[in-house]
Amino acid sequence: MTKETKNVLQRGLENIQHPVSNFIRAQTTSSLFLLVATLLALWWANSAYAASYQTLIHTQLGFFVGEFELKASLKHIINDGLMVIFFFLLGLEIKREVIAGELAQAKNRRMLIICALGGMVCPALIYSGFNWSLDSQIGWGIPMATDTAFALGVLTLVRKHIPASLVAFIVGLAIVDDVGAILVIAIFYTQEISVMHLLSACALIGFLGLANYAGVRQPLFYFIIGIAAWWAMLKSGVHPTVAGVLIALTIPAQPKLASGEWLAIAKSIISAIQNKSKNMDVLGNKGHHEQVLKVRDFAERASTPLRRWEDALDLPVVLFILPLFALANAGVVISSSSFIQSLQHPVGLGIISGLIAGKIIGISGACWLALRFNIGCLPDKVDLKHVIGASLIAGIGFTMSTFIATLGFGDQDTALHIAKTSILLASVLAAILGILYLRFISTKISRSV
Repeated sequence: MTKETKNVLQRGLENIQHPVSNFIRAQTTSSLFLLVATLLALWWANSAYAASYQTLIHTQLGFFVGEFELKASLKHIINDGLMVIFFFLLGLEIKREVIAGELAQAKNRRMLIICALGGMVCPALIYSGFNWSLDSQIGWGIPMATDTAFALGVLTLVRKHIPASLVAFIVGLAIVDDVGAILVIAIFYTQEISVMHLLSACALIGFLGLANYAGVRQPLFYFIIGIAAWWAMLKSGVHPTVAGVLIALTIPAQPKLASGEWLAIAKSIISAIQNKSKNMDVLGNKGHHEQVLKVRDFAERASTPLRRWEDALDLPVVLFILPLFALANAGVVISSSSFIQSLQHPVGLGIISGLIAGKIIGISGACWLALRFNIGCLPDKVDLKHVIGASLIAGIGFTMSTFIATLGFGDQDTALHIAKTSILLASVLAAILGILYLRFISTKISRSV
């Protein structure tokens, strides 16, 4: 269909389609959706409609067949169900980064792992120092995490003032950080383990890995076995989000058809169609329709399931699942007294100190040691001053920190409330300090030049 044959409505929709599409796919949009959901949850929980907020997130949903009944609160469905999709996407990103991204090169991998370890261990130690021998010590994993979506959203505000390679560095750092957080959740935030269900989940995930090795590429197969593995992991006592990551690691990352071979086949099919007819008629000509489908099938075989599924899940996760998680979990009652309590309580002191001071000392200190002993290297145009700014941004721990807090303080309402308030406060402080610092050093560098 040419521009001349399109009607007024079609041309009008096209004029707004591209700007809207670009807005939706922009990195800042995911951060904006997450921020709006967080602010909405805070407003709702602190408004005259607070009771309706609590009623909504604790509403029981489910179904039954005969005597079999499956139900859970809306909050649990989001945290234990939908968040598995987020962790599945995270697992796909981790696998891609290890195979072909920042973590594929040994020199980059060493530096990122060292910095991430420093950025996890130091905050955990600081938190433990404030909460030693207390029941609240279980929350030591809270300040370890970094919220990638918010961190990248903040970075866009200073993108013109920082090297482009610093963004890739923070993404790689957040990926390694996420791996650490997943391991912490799996090992330390599991209450009681059903060995039978855990072995069943591991066996199903192992079966998916074997299917990958055998060349199985059908999405339905991975979906059905993956659901069974998720259910077994849920019943085992290990948090089901761990299953999402492990399943993602079994998804095929290699194309079934080499790119050169696909191009040759596609060219031959298109040439055959052109030789038979100058005009394609995919609606009225069944042969043309089948030839186009054949090109599509070969194109699918030339791409990787890992990349296709990552692309397919990216928008639903950042525009729907993460904002829903924020809406269900960020609704804490805040006041001047709650902020003061956070600054006085061991939980609040541990989280705020861990996310801000712990990240700076841990990441920057680890980077300095790695450079000092020539263990790793930084990306081009990035130096230790930029890493200090990155470590401040890494103190934005909203999504992952809140998730770990709900696991650790599920039965300690006061501690959970203080933890969520402290996470919000620390994340806002980290974002502001990170922006100001990166702007300051960029101005200083430009003046010296």
